[in-house]
Amino acid sequence: MRAFIVAMATAAAAVLAVPAVASAQTNVTVTTSVTNFCGIGLANVAGGNVAVANGARQKVTTLRMSCNSATGAKLTSSAQNGDFKSPGGVLINYDWDLVVQGVPSLGFAPVDTWPGSPAIVTNSGGYSQALADGIFADLFLNLCYNVPGGSGVGGTQGDNTNPGSSGCAAAPSGPGAASAPAGTYTEVFTFALNPA
Repeated sequence: MRAFIVAMATAAAAVLAVPAVASAQTNVTVTTSVTNFCGIGLANVAGGNVAVANGARQKVTTLRMSCNSATGAKLTSSAQNGDFKSPGGVLINYDWDLVVQGVPSLGFAPVDTWPGSPAIVTNSGGYSQALADGIFADLFLNLCYNVPGGSGVGGTQGDNTNPGSSGCAAAPSGPGAASAPAGTYTEVFTFALNPA
């Protein structure tokens, strides 16, 4: 009897080793699409008020821009009034410039504005990985501060012997910031970033 039991145990061990292991497979398909995307917004505001009477170039805000268009990006920068304007219509002229370290061609050098001045259009010059990842742009203002007084509605020529900005000497302007009537002066800047 004892021999029989041993034989059965050996046979059972052989049976356990014989069956093959069944294989399993799972497929995961991931599909993605890349679309043109351009975004722009305020990264920070240097100050709500610009100290207009100090006659120095001042950083007003920093924009964050990103665009992953294969053809690059086009930035359109515009100023609503072309001058700082009081509720009574008094104007203060200024230069503005945009510094874009990541893609310098999207920025622009100091330029004068005036009522009705056209928008400034700049281009990234094609695809940029830096721009796709996101870059910063700093907006600077340089206000006319030592310009002879005037009503500002029609404007007076600036003083080219001591200009606060290139626009002070080159374009009609109201009184300089130092001689303008006290009050609130406003300008609205608009920036639009689109695929080129």
